[in-house]
Amino acid sequence: MEIGEKAMATEKNKGAKWDGKSRVSNDLYRKRHDEIFKKDQEKFDKLQQEQRDLDASYRQSLKNKKEREDNEEYLKELKDKL
Repeated sequence: MEIGEKAMATEKNKGAKWDGKSRVSNDLYRKRHDEIFKKDQEKFDKLQQEQRDLDASYRQSLKNKKEREDNEEYLKELKDKL
């Protein structure tokens, strides 16, 4: 039993063990984290904006096509009446 007690005493002296997941949150860590990952976030935001613009453009294109077809149909009806 002496060995177990000594082992426990030495663990207490070493302090808390690092769990491999938690990070020390200080200004330097935040700065380095932003340097690494903020660029990726900016690229992601830019791509999202481009996708939204493309979607809006596509919807407008469909709307224009429908309007053009409706106008052509209306003109054809008028032509037939004359």
